[in-house]
Amino acid sequence: MQIAPYSLITANPTRVIKILSAEQIREADRYTIEHESISSIDLMERAALAFAELFIKKYSPEHAIYIFCGYGNNGGDGLAIARILLKKNYPVLVYILAENNKYSNDFLVNQSRLQKINDQVIHFITEADDFPVINGNSLIIDALFGSGLNRSLSGIAEKLVSYLNIQEAVRVGVDIPSGLFPDRVREGAVFLAHHTLTFLQPKLAFLFPESNEVVGEWEAIDIGLNKKFIQSLPCTHFLSEKSDMETILHSRGKFAHKGGFGHAFINAGNHGKMGAAILCAGACMRSGAGLTTVYVPEGTAGTLNAAIPEAMTLTYSTKIKSRDSFSSAAFGPGIGTDTYSTAAFLRLLKKIKVPAVFDADALNIISAQKKGLKLLPKNAIITPHLKEFERLAGKTKNWYKRHKRQSELSQVHSIFIVLKGAFTCITTPDGLSYFNPTGNPAMAKGGSGDVLTGIIAGLLAQKYSSLQAALLGVYLHGLSGDLAVKKQSVHSLLASDIIATIGDAFRELGSEKL
Repeated sequence: MQIAPYSLITANPTRVIKILSAEQIREADRYTIEHESISSIDLMERAALAFAELFIKKYSPEHAIYIFCGYGNNGGDGLAIARILLKKNYPVLVYILAENNKYSNDFLVNQSRLQKINDQVIHFITEADDFPVINGNSLIIDALFGSGLNRSLSGIAEKLVSYLNIQEAVRVGVDIPSGLFPDRVREGAVFLAHHTLTFLQPKLAFLFPESNEVVGEWEAIDIGLNKKFIQSLPCTHFLSEKSDMETILHSRGKFAHKGGFGHAFINAGNHGKMGAAILCAGACMRSGAGLTTVYVPEGTAGTLNAAIPEAMTLTYSTKIKSRDSFSSAAFGPGIGTDTYSTAAFLRLLKKIKVPAVFDADALNIISAQKKGLKLLPKNAIITPHLKEFERLAGKTKNWYKRHKRQSELSQVHSIFIVLKGAFTCITTPDGLSYFNPTGNPAMAKGGSGDVLTGIIAGLLAQKYSSLQAALLGVYLHGLSGDLAVKKQSVHSLLASDIIATIGDAFRELGSEKL
């Protein structure tokens, strides 16, 4: 059975998603039980039914299914899932971790229910000799430990997880792979799932690259927890969704004209790197800017004029006099870090006082200055990739610390930081983090970042706020890439292909907005 190494499935593409902590999820459980006249065992049944419904859609009864259960409520979920699958004629075997007798009440209820149907399928594990032989055409369901785990695995549990990880069978996690903490750094052995069906919403850990081999493909399942209570919970982490972007996107009136959509100024390109300027300017214009002027070194303007006749050019010899001539600015793609380019950029930085986005060599120049990020105006947007971010912020040991550093820098310097990658993260001056669900590995190619910078510059020119431009720009960029890869392939996609599908991405968000 083939499992994709990376993919994102969203159960409801128009749902605003809060990324809650493990404790907040437990609070939502408790509140739902107390205020909706539902018992904890019935809520567990609801979760098990939701899990089984999706599982049945994905996996047929032709595979032997081994369900491994811990002694807490995650194990109780596993027992309920086993009972439901047995009723659907799936060949199920259940293995219960029996290293202690501290079983939860709901676990014991579900164990009794399963025994009444077929007690022959239940087995207990107390030592390694109890591990079953699993053939390669089987499915393993991990219901050992859920999001409440607060320490690394040890003893027989650690041995079992290590054993399951080397099996050829497809591995599926219930809520969260056992051993993985939802909102802190992983430690020790962790179940390596190919597919995780998680309850309510994705865990923060799912959105960091270091968890990819653990979580695999994931899908969030609505299990009916009280939505009003969830909305009342304080939250600093969010997963952007289509409905958010549809709300942000501006409409255009019948009598609209180019003067109403701003004038973007782009400092990009250099000898041998005019492609970066062409990509950035092209994306800016495709994103809706009324006018676009590109500021380039002497002797390079002809290249850009020939590639994009709709764009205007200025050269470094031209003095930028008026601060009010432009509506937005973009700095960095392909400008280089030589003395001439650095001086030109630093001069501009003092003169251009409009909403701006900084990328690539602009960030490299800033990281080499004594004042560094202090040079940036408030509410500026920066779009570093990992290495550029490390030059600005220093190296960190893991993605949790890197994310904390990113958020701190956004707050200290009052800037928006777009840290590019899978689930690109946008941090804000007020301490919020937004993860983006669009995009794919085909976009990991030179020029993609130049396109993103251009899109954001174009949105800023149209008077989107810095937050709106960052959120919508990143989402559009990824969505354009998702549409473009359908016409190309993961290997063949070019940055220019992303620009070609920006219009398609706008239509995905509602043609009435165009």
